[in-house]
This record gives sequence, C-alpha cells and structure tokens, in this order.
Amino acid sequence: MDYQLAKGVKLHIIPSSQFRLTNIVINFSTLQTTSNATARHLLANVLETSCQKYPTQTLLARRLDALFGAVISANVARVGQIHTLRMRAQVVNDQLARLPLLMPVINLLREMIFQPLMGQQGFDAATVDVQKKSLAGSLAAIHDDKQFVAYQRLAQLFYDQTSPMYYPSYGNSRDLEPLNGTNLLSTYRSLRDEDQVDIFVLGEVDAKKVRQAFAKWPFRDRQPLTVMADYHQPFHHRLRQQLDRDHVEQAKLDLAYHLPIYYRDPGYYPGLVMNGLLGGTPYSKLFLNVREKESLAYYADSQLRAFSGHVVVETGISANNYHRVRALIDQQIQQLQDGKFTSEQLEEVKQSLITSYQVGLDNSLNIIEHRLVNELSGHPELFDVPQAVAKVNREDVVAVAKQLRLQAVYYLGGDVDE
Repeated sequence: MDYQLAKGVKLHIIPSSQFRLTNIVINFSTLQTTSNATARHLLANVLETSCQKYPTQTLLARRLDALFGAVISANVARVGQIHTLRMRAQVVNDQLARLPLLMPVINLLREMIFQPLMGQQGFDAATVDVQKKSLAGSLAAIHDDKQFVAYQRLAQLFYDQTSPMYYPSYGNSRDLEPLNGTNLLSTYRSLRDEDQVDIFVLGEVDAKKVRQAFAKWPFRDRQPLTVMADYHQPFHHRLRQQLDRDHVEQAKLDLAYHLPIYYRDPGYYPGLVMNGLLGGTPYSKLFLNVREKESLAYYADSQLRAFSGHVVVETGISANNYHRVRALIDQQIQQLQDGKFTSEQLEEVKQSLITSYQVGLDNSLNIIEHRLVNELSGHPELFDVPQAVAKVNREDVVAVAKQLRLQAVYYLGGDVDE
C-alpha cells in the first residue's frame, strides 16, 4: 500500500504478521556529489543521538527503554549514484506487547527529524563535536581493514575522478574537518526540504492509523529524483593498474571488469547466475579452482555491481603467487565465455541463488531494502525472482560472460614474483 504524503514524499505500508517487531525506515535520497557524503554522514550521527525533547543520548536511551526497548538508528548508504540517509526504528508490535508502542515511536522519530537539538546559530556545538570526533575515529579505523582498503582503491581506479562514484558514501576525513554546527544546518535543511523521501512501515499494523500519523508530519513538497540509480561508467581501453607495497599478512589482488548490464535489465538475472558461477557462490570456479583445488588464495570471490555496470573479483593471496593467480582468474573467465561448465554446476548455482533470495525474505530489513531499491531504480513492480533465475540457461550465461572486459587491477602487499 503506497500513499503520497506530499510531492516527492511516499509512504509504503507492508502489512505482515510474520515478524514480532514492527520496522520503520525513513529514507532520504539525493544524488551523491563529490562533496556531500561526509556532511550527510555526520548529520545522520547527530540526528540519531539527540533532539530538543531528549537532548542527551542518555535521555533518549531512557525513552527508548520505556518503549519496550525500541531501537532507533541512522546510517548512510548508496544505491548506484543515489546517496541515502536512513532513519531506522524497530519496536515490538502492539499486539504482542499488548501496549500502544508504534505511535509513540512514530512520534519520537518525528521529534528527532523535525526538532533536532539546535540553537539560533545551528546544531548544538557540543553534540556535533562529540559526533565529529567519533566519525573521525571510524574513518581512521577503516584503514586497518586491508581488504576494504583494497576494494575502495580498486573502485577509485575503475571510476573517473570527476565521478561522484569515485568517493565513498561514508565520506572522508578531509571533508569532515571544516564541518561544525553552523554549516551542518544547510545540509540538514536540504535533506529535510529537498530530498526525495520514502517511508516504509512493515509489520502487523493498522494501515489507516499509520497513514494518519505520518500525514501529520510537516513535509514540504519537493522535486522527486529525476534520474535513476544506475551509473554508466564508460569503458576505457587502457587497463588501469596500481600496485601498492605494504606489510600485510595476506596480499590483496582485486580486479574490476566492465559489464554493461544493470539492475533488472534483460541480462540482469543471467548476470547473477554468471557471477554465481564465477565467484559468487560456494559452487563457483574461483572458490573451487583458485582457493580449494590450487590452494592459491585465502579467499576468492566475485560480486556483480548491478548499479554501476561492473564485476569485482577479490582475492587474498601470497605475494609470490601474484602471476599464477592472475593467470588462473583469466582462465576461469575464459571457461565461462566458452561455456565450459556442467549442467549440474549451472543448476547448483541457480538453486543457491534462489535459496539465498528466499532466506532473505525471512529478514524484515531485507524486504524493505528490496522495495527501496526498486523505488530508486524505477522498478517498483514486484515479480517472481526465483522463476527469473530458474529460466537462465547456458547460452544466457555465455552471452553475459563474453561482455566482461578487464578495466582495473589493484594489488596491495609485498613484492610480487617476477
């Protein structure tokens, strides 16, 4: 059930008696730019920790405890080229608790979004300072995760530096430094008054009462997003490579392949199956041949990045196996392009993908995420995903695999073998 609360503001109610918790997600969406991610991340942290009625984290926590331990959080993420700030709430459903909990949580969310802790000059300086230091620590800690570092540096090789996709959705330390309670106010006003808003409520709820509650929120009309989530990165015929020396227990070798297939395109489900055969499932060639049979990698997998048209291969290796692993990865892709996989392997991968999808339906946040992605990608209609996967055949997989073109290679570790 979808309702228009204002221009650019939608309420999506998903009735379900499957879960003991009612879930609410309030998603604010705008195009990511080269400079807006950090401020939006800091704003999310500020909004989730206080408001005028509950000006400290302690007071806010006490209020949530009084609501049967309800949880409210905020985070940022990206769907293709769309940057999202999400306020999430979980609360025991009213029928199970035998208490009216949902409406107080909705009212609390309204307080946190429309009555944040601020004065005449902007957000409370002490609150912003605390959250700024916390975010700075989180950004610094990212560099300790070498697998994540390698992934991000591969992305920066793949994307052009002028692209907003070059910059991570969580922001960076450079843009964090000048932020304060005063200049964060413009980010907040833009979010509140200009972002496209999608509100999801999933649970055993009275749809009429939920609609009436959100209809009272003071949303202004705004322009809905006029572009879809897909980001089309042109292929560059020059291979982009970077080798960084570092003392790590496991060297990281990551590769990015240009693949002009996007979410819910005709080739999307064949792309999922192809990726499952390559490195996306336990039945994949990378897992069975590179990791298990040849014992050349601590991990070896792949992901289809369906909003930006590429496939990423990630491996953890010994430096002296660099060239052998590169050659073996090339061999696995060539085999897919030549159709060298058994019918049994194809069916195993398809069943693995279908099972994973069906298991995901047992998670309420996965259901909401799926609906949100469909909204932002311009595909609001729902259909039989297992059937779409089951229909994929050998020729479909080969056709997709033949479109893979190596675009970027990133290595982090010791000296490679010659």
